[in-house]
Amino acid sequence: MWAALVAVAALIGLPAIGAWQRRVLSREASRVAEELQAFAFVVRRDGKRAPLSAELVDHLERLRSGVPEIIGFLVTQQLAQLTPESQADAAQRLALRLKRRVAFERKMLARTSSGLKRGAVAAAVPPLVVLTMAGWGSQPPLLALGVLLALEILGCWLLWRTVRVEV
Repeated sequence: MWAALVAVAALIGLPAIGAWQRRVLSREASRVAEELQAFAFVVRRDGKRAPLSAELVDHLERLRSGVPEIIGFLVTQQLAQLTPESQADAAQRLALRLKRRVAFERKMLARTSSGLKRGAVAAAVPPLVVLTMAGWGSQPPLLALGVLLALEILGCWLLWRTVRVEV
C-alpha cells in the first residue's frame, strides 16, 4: 500500500515538473529573442554581415526542436548572397516569433495553473482517504488500489497534456 501511495504522489508531481520545464524553456527563448534583437541592431548599425556567436548558436540549437523556424534561420546564415539587411531582418523576425511564442505560452500556463492546482488537490484526495482508512486499521483490497493507481495515471496524463501546450 505504501508503494502505491508513493507512486500516486510521484504522479501528482509530474505535471508540476512539466510546467516548471516549460517555464525554463520560456525564459531561455526570451533571452534568445533579446540576443537576436541585439544581433540585428549590431548588423544594421555596422552595415555588414556578422557571424552568430557560438553561445547564441548553442542556445538556438537547444530551442530548435520546439521552434521549427530556427532551422530556416540557421540555414539562411550560411547563404553567400545574404545581405546585411536581410540578415538583420531574419534575426528580427525570429526574435519577434520567439517573443510571441513566449507570451502565448506564459498566458496559457497562467490560465491553466489554477486548474492544475485543483487537479493536484483532486488527485491527492483519494490517496489520503486510503491512508486514513489504513490508519483506522482497514486494509483496502488490492484491486481497489490498482483501480486508484490507474485513475491517478489517467489524471496525471491529462494534467501533463494540459501543461504541454504546443504553439
